[in-house]
Amino acid sequence: MSNPASERRDSGRDAASTAILKLVVAEASFIAALMFYVGLIYTSRYYRNFHLSPSSLGFGFSEYVVESLQVLSRPVLIAVVALLLLTSAPHFIRRLPVSSRLRRGAAAVWGVVAGQYWLVVAAGLVLFVFWSRIEPYWIAPATVAAGLLMGQSAPALRGRGQRLLDRAVPLFAALAFLLLAITLLAAQLGDREAKQAARHVVRWPGVILFSTEPLSLRGPSGLRAEDLGTGTHLRYRYSGLRLLIQREGRYYVVPVGWNAATDSVYIFRENDTMRIELTPGVRRA
Repeated sequence: MSNPASERRDSGRDAASTAILKLVVAEASFIAALMFYVGLIYTSRYYRNFHLSPSSLGFGFSEYVVESLQVLSRPVLIAVVALLLLTSAPHFIRRLPVSSRLRRGAAAVWGVVAGQYWLVVAAGLVLFVFWSRIEPYWIAPATVAAGLLMGQSAPALRGRGQRLLDRAVPLFAALAFLLLAITLLAAQLGDREAKQAARHVVRWPGVILFSTEPLSLRGPSGLRAEDLGTGTHLRYRYSGLRLLIQREGRYYVVPVGWNAATDSVYIFRENDTMRIELTPGVRRA
């Protein structure tokens, strides 16, 4: 005969395992969606500097997720760790391997700091007022979000506003400001990385283009055209080009000395009348 108590225990474990699995799947889906969003913002701002868009390049979901990792620079990681420590300060204080007296003292200090969360929110709003003069732009919404999260800690609440609605509105606002900060951060990094890359075009992979017909390529003095003679099938040779990106058989090419404000991005596809060769770019000394 089956044991009802044992069956109930097994059923309870199965329910707990299912709940954990659902939580893991939900968190993984949220992280993937966030990485996709960050990657989309980053790549859009990056390639906008080269007069292109990720949609025209055929980027997919997984590529946006990978590109989002470009945002994880050292300052960003430091800011994330600081925010996590800030929001988990009470739990962290309770875990400190010190005496109860010191823990109570640290908790009292945190209670005073958390109780002044409105000063952090006010500082963030002041940063918004001077937004156009402050870099990086994402500091303002990140500061407001940090203040709102501090205001939801137990020392700041002090027994007040424990209803779901009272806590949902500030938390929603904090998440909205965090999303704005992440958006601004991804956009700023995309712009910065693109401008830095454009200043060192000579380091990109070199492109040598052979064609049966002359091409009307115009650009800086680094672009060179040669006629190899009538006995050559691919008669015209073009050098002084650099590869921006290669996607689905298309080569996006710029000349050495390329200027984003005045020069074009050339798009070529290799076929019977054209051959494309790639060479190493100039490396740092």
